[in-house]
Amino acid sequence: MLKKIIKTTALAALGFLTGVGLSSLERSYANDYAAIEASPALWTVEADGATVHLFGTFHLLPDALDWRSDTVNTAFAEAGTVWFEADVLSPEAQAQMQALIPQLGLNPQGVTLSSLLGADTYAAFEAQTAELGIPAGNFEPVQPWLAGITLGAMQLQSFGFSPATGVEAVLSAEANEQGKQLDYLETAEGQLRILADLPMDTQIEWLRVSLDEMGDLRGELDRMVTAWATGDMDMLDTQVNGSIRSASDELYQAIMVTRNRDWVPQIEAMLASGGTHFVAVGAGHLPGEDGVVELLRAEGYTVTRR
Repeated sequence: MLKKIIKTTALAALGFLTGVGLSSLERSYANDYAAIEASPALWTVEADGATVHLFGTFHLLPDALDWRSDTVNTAFAEAGTVWFEADVLSPEAQAQMQALIPQLGLNPQGVTLSSLLGADTYAAFEAQTAELGIPAGNFEPVQPWLAGITLGAMQLQSFGFSPATGVEAVLSAEANEQGKQLDYLETAEGQLRILADLPMDTQIEWLRVSLDEMGDLRGELDRMVTAWATGDMDMLDTQVNGSIRSASDELYQAIMVTRNRDWVPQIEAMLASGGTHFVAVGAGHLPGEDGVVELLRAEGYTVTRR
């Protein structure tokens, strides 16, 4: 079973929108995804004859949702290079992640997940694994960060959300078919280490908050995906970034702010290199005062919502 956990995590570990804690919001959306008229947000930056399109993604999606819009299709068609956060889809990348996760995500000999979490949090963890039909004991060797993202990924897939229909998988396949160049802002190992390097108390608190909020996970996903698909970025910023900040400022800085700041010089390099680039990163990285859009504006660029 541990091998299955590692494989599942390798497929979805980099979807940082999964299981990071979801805030309870009163606004409600219909969950008939097929009925949504999608218009997800896309921004464009132009400088010195070069163009960069910025598109926020969802790493796992229900197959009933048609998220493509004419605006997104046109921007993608224009691009000669498509950028993603990291290569997590190629066979080589998945093999690398499956090799790294045991190194980065297993506890030292004699340390168990239950001993780290304490009685109350572990009881909540047991309840969630029981709903999925998975013995909680199978997770005993793993660290809290790995347990959290694995549980989140399994829950999303149980709701019909799949990485195969996520934005990255769809656009990566199309880019390959059309002969576009693929490039990446980060490495798979670097992304895994963001969570693996978190202090243990931060890992435990993140998992505890996530477990507290998993009771309404299906409803929160409904609201979050609909906000993304309809371009409601203020709502998405509140749901994603606000909830991560509430869980842990250290977590927010590690998985959002630091990475956003690291990406800005790379986007500036794209603009300096010429051509048209399509940058597809997790949707939570683009809105808000710490988001990539505002960081680029602070550097003097005009960033236009399309």
